[in-house]
Amino acid sequence: MELIGNVWRVRAGKQDEYLRRHKTIWPELAELLRDSGVKEYSIYIRGDLVFSHMVVDDYVAMTGKVAQSQVSSQWEEQFKDILEYPDADAETGWPARAITVWDLNSANPPTGPRVE
Repeated sequence: MELIGNVWRVRAGKQDEYLRRHKTIWPELAELLRDSGVKEYSIYIRGDLVFSHMVVDDYVAMTGKVAQSQVSSQWEEQFKDILEYPDADAETGWPARAITVWDLNSANPPTGPRVE
């Protein structure tokens, strides 16, 4: 299982429209995500900053499968005028992954130099 965070932006003044469009998620999209190995997926917004967190079997396989889906393409089409994906993956269109800093449930937290 992988824990994944992504960050993107809603264009200035489009936050309400983003929330309106996300009120209903297509059942086909939810099914695609589940069939692609997504176990949990939550999206949060504060101002124009959007953050998502997911638990997925294999992130690379999932993004590849979702990127090839007609349902996903149609979903993303309705958001292209209000979202900005800085550093999006050129092949899948997914936003860049956030770096895990710490995870309460991890038996092996990320290693690195100790910051004092």
